[in-house]
Amino acid sequence: MMVGFSVPPLFNSFRVGDNMDYNLWQRTGLKVLEGAQIYPTDGSSFPFMYPPPCATLLAPISPLPEFLFVLVLVLFNSVAWAACILLSVQLATGSWRGAHPALYLWPSVAVVPLVHNTYLLGQPAIVLLALVLGCFALLRRGNPFAGGVLLALATVIKAYPVIAAGYLIYRRQWRALAGLACGLVVAFAVLPLPFRAPAQVQEDVVVWARGMLFKNEEKGIAQRPQRSLGYKNQSLQATVHRMLRPVLANGESDKSWRVNIANLTFAQANIAMLAAVALLVAIYVGATFGIPVIRPSGQSLEMGMAVVLAVLLAPLSFQYSYVWLLFPITTLLYLFLAAPHKSNLRRAAIVTIGGCVFLLLWSIPATRTAAAYGNIFFSGVVLYIGSAVILRCGWLCELTSQEGRGDSAASVTRG
Repeated sequence: MMVGFSVPPLFNSFRVGDNMDYNLWQRTGLKVLEGAQIYPTDGSSFPFMYPPPCATLLAPISPLPEFLFVLVLVLFNSVAWAACILLSVQLATGSWRGAHPALYLWPSVAVVPLVHNTYLLGQPAIVLLALVLGCFALLRRGNPFAGGVLLALATVIKAYPVIAAGYLIYRRQWRALAGLACGLVVAFAVLPLPFRAPAQVQEDVVVWARGMLFKNEEKGIAQRPQRSLGYKNQSLQATVHRMLRPVLANGESDKSWRVNIANLTFAQANIAMLAAVALLVAIYVGATFGIPVIRPSGQSLEMGMAVVLAVLLAPLSFQYSYVWLLFPITTLLYLFLAAPHKSNLRRAAIVTIGGCVFLLLWSIPATRTAAAYGNIFFSGVVLYIGSAVILRCGWLCELTSQEGRGDSAASVTRG
């Protein structure tokens, strides 16, 4: 699948025309090398919406011929996909080797259309997941500072992984937070200096933050008002506003299609959204507080909830972002395979996976309509709630397999 998914963008690099976001990445890297503006300051939309350090990371490879530039990016994507599979298995079982073969295959199959989108569009969602899982793996190995640096790297590529820092705060991983802070300072203030003057570095950060982080208006989020509330955005914020306000479900091409079931104002919809955020956070705390989880799979469930929560709460969480579901699906599939027959744990795991996949499959017969009503968003919610129920009910004690119970594992959960 890696080879097959790599062929279209590589083939398109020889054609005259737009090769999705690959052309944007290369143009942006060249702007950095030339000292040109990355973000418009005249009020026009940002072609490149990612943090300034991401543009700096693209600069060294941007002078390559287009085919080689795209080849480097798809190779990164493929390596990251393999890393996501292995790290997910390691976090769930305690080892990346010797697990049931199904764990290496079926979670990727469950999200394979979304994986394909990352290759076709040139999106870094799989790379971000690999970095976040690497952070979690380093926490378990007793190297939290390095784990925080990996989370910082994910954040400077695309901002929303920083939401996973909530897990570090909740588990009092102060050294990991220090690594995150140091990584962000270096990436934003030091990394661009070989290419840009200090005044340019400051301007890039200010313009990007004003246009992306602090721009939430009635007509849309950040730099894509026609797309940000449409069916392609499966975030909590977009789904709530699409369902509760008469906004366009596909503002880019259809000026009449709406799917709202209520007619709230912008302020009222924001209140409903904040209430939903509070509920999700309460579910997380209620499922994990006071439970001394010492099994790797228990930690993986909790970390998986943090991963899903980051995707749900990101203001712009387009469909391909849900490749992050690969990790919690791996953990739940492991629990299904390891739990005794007819046990509560086995039933809960398969029902949760089944509910998630059922919702994802609705994208096949009714892609736009299903997405407009949040089928991918709610597939994440199903995984989130199912994991919470398993943790809160204590069903992990039904496992028959012998998982590692070392002090390093316990320390991650207890902080």
